[in-house]
Amino acid sequence: MNFIQHSDKRLNNTLANIQDDFLSHHMVRIRRALNISQAQLASKLGISARTLESWERGVRHPSSSAQALIRLFIQSLHFVLKNLG
Repeated sequence: MNFIQHSDKRLNNTLANIQDDFLSHHMVRIRRALNISQAQLASKLGISARTLESWERGVRHPSSSAQALIRLFIQSLHFVLKNLG
């Protein structure tokens, strides 16, 4: 692997970590704003509370398909909240 390939790989990993951290932080904020527990949100997402906890703490990162599900859930909440007010 040459220097440029190595740098590109490190950049991609860094960007992925930033996206994961942003998504995790956003999930926590929404969950707290809605005053729901990790168990309740985990149930809505179809995952275990332990999995959600590890995502929120940054111990583990959601797969790309799970990230898509989370984004859809967040967008749905934004849509509902925007149109209720």
